[in-house]
Amino acid sequence: MKVFSLFNRYVARTFFLSFLATLFVLMALILLFDVIELLRRAASRDYMTFIDVLNLGLLKLPQMIPLILPFAVLIASLVSFYRLSKSNELVIARSTGLSVWNFLMPVFGVVFFIGMVNISIFNPFSSIMQQKFKTVEGIKYQKENNVSWSSKGLWLREKRGKEPIIIHADSVKQEGNSLRLRGISILELTETESLKRQIEAPEGLLDNNLLKIPKGVSFNSAGEKKIEKNLILPSDLNLEKIMQTFNDPESFSIWELPKFIHMLNNAGFSSVRHCMYFYSILASVFYLLAMVFIAAVFSLSPNQRSGNILMKITEAVLCGFILFFLSRLTFAFGSSGNLPVMLAAFGPSIVVIFVMATVLFHLEDG
Repeated sequence: MKVFSLFNRYVARTFFLSFLATLFVLMALILLFDVIELLRRAASRDYMTFIDVLNLGLLKLPQMIPLILPFAVLIASLVSFYRLSKSNELVIARSTGLSVWNFLMPVFGVVFFIGMVNISIFNPFSSIMQQKFKTVEGIKYQKENNVSWSSKGLWLREKRGKEPIIIHADSVKQEGNSLRLRGISILELTETESLKRQIEAPEGLLDNNLLKIPKGVSFNSAGEKKIEKNLILPSDLNLEKIMQTFNDPESFSIWELPKFIHMLNNAGFSSVRHCMYFYSILASVFYLLAMVFIAAVFSLSPNQRSGNILMKITEAVLCGFILFFLSRLTFAFGSSGNLPVMLAAFGPSIVVIFVMATVLFHLEDG
C-alpha cells in the first residue's frame, strides 16, 4: 500500500508539472496574439503606448484561460502518460498488479482540485479582470458605456447636447416594450459636470425613448425644492439597448450570478443565458475530467507502439476539439432555450466520460 501511495504521488506530481508547463505556453501564445490585435487597433491612436497595450492584454488574458484550460489538461495528460509509457514505468507498475484506474486516480484528483480552484477562486478573479479590462478599454479606445447594471440597481448615463445626465433606479421591471423604474434619482449636470438639477421620484416609465415621471421632486443647484408632475425627459436609451448591456454573464462571478439571476427574474427579463453560464461553470469540472479520459484512451493502451504515437496524439486532440465543439453547440442551444440548461451544460462531458470509460474497460479487460 505504501508503494501504491508513493506511485500515486509520483504520477500526480508528473501530471501537475506538465499541466503548469502546458498552461504557461498556451497563455503566452494567447497573450501574444491578443497584444498583436490590440496593437493593430491602437495603430491610429498616438497616445497609446506599448505598455498600455500590454496592460490591456494582461487584463484580458484571464478571460481566455477557461477556454484553454481543458486543452491544457488534455495535452498535459497525453504528455504525462506517454512519458510514463516511454520510460516503461507503466509496464513495471502493471506487473505489480496496478490497473489503468490506479494510474488515473491521482490524475483525477489533481484535475478535480484544478477544477474546484477554477470555479471558486479563479472565476471571481477573472470576472474582476474582465470588468477592469472593459473599463480601461473604454478609456483608452474612447468607448462610452452608457448603462451599468448591478445588484444595486440600474445606472444610465447619456448626454443632452453637451450636458450629461445620470439616472439611477433601485429596481426595474419589464412591462411589454417598456421598462418600469422604481426609486428614481436623476442628476442633470452642466458641461463642467457640476450639478444643475436633481430629480427624485418614486417611479417612472421608460417608453419609446422617453422617461415619463408622473410625480416627483426636483432640487436646483441652490437646493430649492419644486414639485414636478407629468415630467417627460427624452432619452437615447430604450428597452432593447438596456437588455444588450446585461447579455454578458462572463462579467459576473459564480458567487454573484444566483443573486443577479433572481433579480432578472423579478424584473421580468429572461435569465436563461445567465443560468446557462452558471451551470456551465459548475460543469467545467466534468469537462476537465472528460479530457483526462480522452487522453487515457489514446495513451494508456497496453499495446503501445512507437510507430503510431503521433497518430494517437492527433486522434486525441481531435476528440478534444469535438468535445469542445459539442459543448459550444449545446451552450448555444441552452442559451436560446432550445435545450434544458442542465442537459446542455453537463450533457456533452458526461456522455464523453461514459463512452471513454467503456472503451478503457474494453482495452484493460478485453
